[in-house]
Amino acid sequence: MRVCIGQINTTPGDFNGNLERIKKGIDVAGAAQCDAIVFPELTIPGYLSQDLIYDPKFIDRNLEALQEVCAYSISCPQLNVVIGCIARNEANGKPFFNMAAVIVNGQVISRYKKHLLPFYDVFDELRYFEPGKDLTVVKIAGKKVGIAICEDLWNDKGSDDYNYVGNPMDLYRKQGVDVIFCLNSSPFVHGKCWRRLKVIAPGSPGISIVYVNQCGGQDELVFDGQSFVVRDGDLLHLSQEVESDTFDIVDLEDAEVLVADVYRDGNQEVIQSRSVKLYDLLVLCLRDYVQKSGFSQLVLASSGGVDSAVVCKIACDAVGAVNVHAIRMPSIYSSSHSRDDALQLHKNLGCWDYEVPIEHQPVVEMLNRHFDKHKDEDNLVYQQLSSNNYGSVADENMQARLRDIYVMHFSNAYGAMPLSTGNKTESACGYYTHFDMNFSFAPIKDLYKFQVMDIARQHGEIPENICQKPPSAELAEGQSDEASLLPYAVLDAIVHAYVEDYVSTYSGFKEWMQQQLSLANKISGDHDHLSAWAEGNNAEQEFQRILSLIGKMEYKRRQTCPGTKVSKVAFGIGRRIPIVEKWS
Repeated sequence: MRVCIGQINTTPGDFNGNLERIKKGIDVAGAAQCDAIVFPELTIPGYLSQDLIYDPKFIDRNLEALQEVCAYSISCPQLNVVIGCIARNEANGKPFFNMAAVIVNGQVISRYKKHLLPFYDVFDELRYFEPGKDLTVVKIAGKKVGIAICEDLWNDKGSDDYNYVGNPMDLYRKQGVDVIFCLNSSPFVHGKCWRRLKVIAPGSPGISIVYVNQCGGQDELVFDGQSFVVRDGDLLHLSQEVESDTFDIVDLEDAEVLVADVYRDGNQEVIQSRSVKLYDLLVLCLRDYVQKSGFSQLVLASSGGVDSAVVCKIACDAVGAVNVHAIRMPSIYSSSHSRDDALQLHKNLGCWDYEVPIEHQPVVEMLNRHFDKHKDEDNLVYQQLSSNNYGSVADENMQARLRDIYVMHFSNAYGAMPLSTGNKTESACGYYTHFDMNFSFAPIKDLYKFQVMDIARQHGEIPENICQKPPSAELAEGQSDEASLLPYAVLDAIVHAYVEDYVSTYSGFKEWMQQQLSLANKISGDHDHLSAWAEGNNAEQEFQRILSLIGKMEYKRRQTCPGTKVSKVAFGIGRRIPIVEKWS
């Protein structure tokens, strides 16, 4: 059987654009004399369409597009087109089905309705869809082919993380199928390719599983593609391109084994070396967010620090350096090397450079002069000034606020999308001025500081000085991030443990840390420093201080812009913490 893997990039509601990609895939598969082409989950409407689904016209257009695919398939009458769409549920239950249609020569010959509907992290499919109950088996090229959708393959062998009542994979094995076509829209998380193979590959004795995943950015999610074919636990194919649309042709019977018994732990390093790279997905997600939103130009504040340097590099690779506008905005506290480093970065990357000095002190003086007008004991300003409780940090933060205003002015005046430059560690601790993360998109929002540093060191365009200098917002003389918080070597690990693995006690943190280190997982930029800190007298007290700080900063994080999700738990739609609470 010859199969075309239709790993395409869909957009919710872009029915015409999605159809063009589908038709291109049908053309490629037909020209290659394939028996079938398999597209991702919910190909026609796009994934995640969320509450757009509740619009009846949206569902009507989705069904019309399905008929357009049927009509187009007549050009390749022998080709089986397996494609995802939404179907209405005319019976009791949720109003829709997450469906895969099998089309041959202009007709839908079979329909499969997804059984297992995820309702965790960013997924909320039980909000919309009624679970299917029936299997779908079709004959293609003399083989019995079963159809499944994403999660339906993840409940095999009673995995603790996927403990649904049903197990479609087991039912298909009992049906004696030869092949399973699985349609997927599975977003990237660190190590996700390996985990997919670890769960799915062992369940394929005597069965070829064709796993097709979409590729591209959608809001804060990035779909990594990495479609694969496994048989008898062996890996026969793995898509490695980070492109919007790829159409790989695989002959199931003749395909050579790339990795035998791929799910065994000894193969993890091999799979990770074949997997798509984090940096490429950051570029892909930003590019899609910009272009799908109708923009072509980007603007950001470039401070000479590592975070803005990495964002500038990602931006240049996403849309081209000629479309990136980097604004240097030095204040009286900005060091000369920061100004020089940022300028050198811009020259190295080839983006546009602008310098707009920030003069915050006259603004602060003007504001305070106007606010200090009521000499009445009931007035807040009079009370705070009389008791020497004026919040002087506001004077420092005015620099950041002015920078935000200037970036937004450039965006509004000239039509460039503004980027935020904050990372996950800073966001966890609220270590940014309130509006710094309120632009259109934050490419490194889900990266810990050590991950940002790793990317910076991997790209020669970023000056070495930027990687070497102590992190600082430079809002006051001698200010440094680590003096206000903790060393990032420690802070990264605390944030990771608490946010992603819900570790909330110091004893639990030490156990978590030892486990991660024993597995050779990188959780810090300096594991020796982290281990030494953990044995210190004040470690437990500092650990609890940071956890309390993370809890108190939820109100700031809730107002930040979206950014690429790459971790198990990111600050976004998958994490649900109340803003007003008394626990933290």
